[in-house]
Amino acid sequence: MKVKFRIFSVVFITLFLLLGALSSVGVHAEPTTGTWDDGLAVQKDVNNGDYPFVAQSSNGNKIMVWIETDSMSDHYLSFSMYSSMTGWSWPGVLASGGTLAYPQVGMNDNGSAIVCWVGNSGEDHVYSRAYVPGIGWGDTFDHGETDSTDWRQFRLSMNGDGDAILAHASLSNSTRSVEVWTYNAGEGWETGPEVLETVPITEGINAIYVTLSDSGRAAAIWQQIDADYHVMVSTRTIAGAWGLPTEIDINDLMTLWLRVGIDDSSGEFMTTYLKSVGSDDIVYYSITEDGNWSTPSPVPGMNNTDSWNQNMVMNQDGTAMVVTTDYNNPNFSVNATMYVNGEWTPVTSIATNLTGLFYPEIAIDEIGRAVATFNIENDRVAAVYTPEDGWTEAIPVEMNAAGSSYSVGTVSLESGSILIGYPVYSTNNVIWASSYEFPDMTPPSLNVDQASGSETDRPLFEITGTTDPGAQVDVNGKLALVSSSGEFSILVELSAGPNSWVVTATDDAGNNATQTIMVTYNDPLPGLEEQIGDAEDQIVDLQDQIDSQQGTVDQLQTDLDAANDKIASVESTSLMLGILGIVGLVIAIVALVMVFLRRKA
Repeated sequence: MKVKFRIFSVVFITLFLLLGALSSVGVHAEPTTGTWDDGLAVQKDVNNGDYPFVAQSSNGNKIMVWIETDSMSDHYLSFSMYSSMTGWSWPGVLASGGTLAYPQVGMNDNGSAIVCWVGNSGEDHVYSRAYVPGIGWGDTFDHGETDSTDWRQFRLSMNGDGDAILAHASLSNSTRSVEVWTYNAGEGWETGPEVLETVPITEGINAIYVTLSDSGRAAAIWQQIDADYHVMVSTRTIAGAWGLPTEIDINDLMTLWLRVGIDDSSGEFMTTYLKSVGSDDIVYYSITEDGNWSTPSPVPGMNNTDSWNQNMVMNQDGTAMVVTTDYNNPNFSVNATMYVNGEWTPVTSIATNLTGLFYPEIAIDEIGRAVATFNIENDRVAAVYTPEDGWTEAIPVEMNAAGSSYSVGTVSLESGSILIGYPVYSTNNVIWASSYEFPDMTPPSLNVDQASGSETDRPLFEITGTTDPGAQVDVNGKLALVSSSGEFSILVELSAGPNSWVVTATDDAGNNATQTIMVTYNDPLPGLEEQIGDAEDQIVDLQDQIDSQQGTVDQLQTDLDAANDKIASVESTSLMLGILGIVGLVIAIVALVMVFLRRKA
């Protein structure tokens, strides 16, 4: 019976431990709605501001750059930086003199930044400056003469590690080239660019766009113009090697708004662009499979109207979003679709029946949240997308501003924060910023030091680990002690056999992370009691054996005493006989002497 019970116990414990092993770290957060701050004037003086561009870092820093012109028409490249401790800084000047235009900025995870712009003091050049926290701004770097002198005809892309690429159309007396400059974090710009394509000066290169992923993959897309319009793409491996340009499409009419994205999870790429087909402009796309580009085809649902522009962004997991401005006489609409797991979603109209619409700018983050910002009449508006709820209504984001924001803007989405930069036109053009904070949906970190399946022979067990500073930790509803650095510990009492402990860390926003561990308490007490009982039985048996042998011992003692008495008696007789023998011997000797003496006499 005992053997059967032990077998059943082993099976039960095994199943219990298996269920515990299947439990893993879980996360939970209740969805809520974020809010806009209604805008803030970042430009603090009265100079005319234009061409704003924004970027953010994952540690909460922000930056905006723009061009100002004073009453003497002198140009200044201005910037303002934001931190949670200080807010927006008073604007500074990065460059001045000549004609300045089209600034762009990128920011990495720790707040380093690169700014580039087009400057003309006799001929057009692309310039850049780099910023490092704690060090400041570096010297101006000249990337050479450029033909990228129209709105967004060149592009800067910076990844989270601080590496960057800058692409533009370089210009010489006889040729135009697609040049890509590479910036290595901690080192600076490489000594020369990668030249992806060169054409005669009689041909054109424009609409250059590049993107750089965190893995180091990169892609560049541009339009090369001769008698036809060619959509050209080149991609770069993680090792930094650029491939030869590939012609994606050719058309006898203009192609515009070229975009390229990188699926870092698979290493594949996507392009979208606006292609003139007859009297309409239609959004086309092409994707790679094992590095080979597919035949371009219209984005489903986007080909039933005349698109005035299109914009595409893709996150690291390959989720892409396309937003278009579509014209259906006499009104405009802003439409959006997504490319998820190899399929296009149905087209959603973010805004319809519009007049006075300006081009939408979009951004997407690593979990698929997105934002689109554009103008409706005189208002800068934005709509926010979440995978759970879809698109919000497009609402004005410059409620604090006085004037018209019918203008070009830029947008950044990073670590749950949206930043939009735009000019507001009144007596003077003033640069504004609007921000939106997504609700904190990120669960706290949780690491338990003890492995599930631990065994112990002690009734008390200490559970330790780490979580985010400020988070609360409980174990089966009992609060643990948490240090200011996030280390926690708690002493729990075990019952004999398997014990299940659910460790839960909860942050101030209500997000929580859980981890379940199984601890088996091998109680030594029942075994000790059984051993004590067995020992007592053995003592009784030994006592019985001792008692049974006592009689034998007593008899042996009696026999020994008798033997000793006999030995003593024997020893006395022998002594007397020995003495008598000696006396007899002496008498005999005396007698012999007397006889001898008589004879002699």
